[in-house]
Amino acid sequence: MEPRILLDLSWSLRWAGPPVGILRVERELARFAFASLPAAHGVFFDPATRRYRLLDRATALRFLAGDAVLDTLGLRDPGRVGRRKSDRIPATLRPLARWLLQSRHMALQTLERRRLAAPPERAARIARLQAPLIKGKYRGLMLKGDGSRRDFVPLDALASAPVDFRPDDILVCAGAGWSHTDIAAIRDQKQATPFRLALLCYDIIPILFPQFYKPHDVESFTHYFEGAFRIADLVLVNSRRVEADVKAWCTRLALPLAATTVVPLGADIPAAGGAPAGALPSGLEPQKFALFVSTIEPRKGHRLLYETWLRLLAAGVPQKAGFKLVFVGRPGWMVEDLVRALDSDERLNGTLLRLDRVDDATMRALSAGAAFCLYPSRYEGYGLPLVEAFHLGKAVIASTGGSLPEVAGPFSPCLDPEDAEAWFTTMRRWIEDPSARAPYEETIRTSFRHPGWSESAALFFARVTDLLAVDPQQSGEPQARSSAARSR
Repeated sequence: MEPRILLDLSWSLRWAGPPVGILRVERELARFAFASLPAAHGVFFDPATRRYRLLDRATALRFLAGDAVLDTLGLRDPGRVGRRKSDRIPATLRPLARWLLQSRHMALQTLERRRLAAPPERAARIARLQAPLIKGKYRGLMLKGDGSRRDFVPLDALASAPVDFRPDDILVCAGAGWSHTDIAAIRDQKQATPFRLALLCYDIIPILFPQFYKPHDVESFTHYFEGAFRIADLVLVNSRRVEADVKAWCTRLALPLAATTVVPLGADIPAAGGAPAGALPSGLEPQKFALFVSTIEPRKGHRLLYETWLRLLAAGVPQKAGFKLVFVGRPGWMVEDLVRALDSDERLNGTLLRLDRVDDATMRALSAGAAFCLYPSRYEGYGLPLVEAFHLGKAVIASTGGSLPEVAGPFSPCLDPEDAEAWFTTMRRWIEDPSARAPYEETIRTSFRHPGWSESAALFFARVTDLLAVDPQQSGEPQARSSAARSR
């Protein structure tokens, strides 16, 4: 039989929103593989059976396109088993408890099962019965941005068979495995049948900076990678800094580590003449604001910018230039006090805008209209927002956190995220004198180039398929690797 490349799509099946971050990478890699690699198949981890299940290609593509989302009611994240309140309910009583505690969800699920199995005319009638129930969080799950329906698929309706691993299989894990898979179960299956495992590690930030995360998330993340690094045949990373961090941590814990290789993330240049930009939010003028796009969380540096902005206001700098600061991103964890300050501090006097969610047209307007961008993160495993800003010709004041200097190269100044004075001085100079950022803008315009998703994915799978040259019987021994798998 032809060797198979099994793509773990566990996160893509569960997520209905815009593909960002790790989810975007998982989907871009899968799209390339399905278009270019006949041996590619989609799989997902079923926590109920602790086994992978095989998806037919048409079904996988429906989920990747956002035309379907998995109904996760009763489907526990393996990384949080035993930590949810519902885990305390005896298994025999859980169906009744769900009807009592989640009656709307259960009604939607019951009707959806019937709708998916019904002929078109009857399915339309069931959809009309569901419509009044599709509110709040269910609206985002069951409806696309344009208001059209997506299938809300129960797990048992996928009709997918368990994966019977073969020694020449390569399992590719490029998602959030620490939440959506059970690394002990994968280890057991790999010991029973020594398939190959290619693991994409974006970073180990929760291990390096546990103070920025909830303790149970740090525990799940650490447990996953302690197990995953032991059994992976190839660890792919997106930067040399992450590779060095991973090697140092494994050395410190005496963890065996297989071959590693660096594959940069892709980023596609927006096509000329594409979708038009929308209008800027009220109160913003083109080239009169700085832009920071990121989920608000402790690591990202929003507090540094907030405090720096207050200093700039006290010095009269933004007022004199008619300049503003814009944050785009939803609130994350451990930032409640900061979000309250951003929304209520009278000293800001409307000069700092916090936009939780914006549509694509408004995001294009913000990106095009910004005078420059900011990225003060304490640590990043890569930093795609830098790349995206460069694609638009925007200069960025970035930080020295993690891989950002590696990605920024000569196109941005990188400042210590702990050096508040440097941020104050540089932001002041860029606001008061646009020529201060002009050399960076010129270098970006004449020299910036970055691989698109197709190029990045092609390199990724070239490194992965190198594993096919390795004797499967050696795949459990990290020391035995081909020179091709070790190459950069």
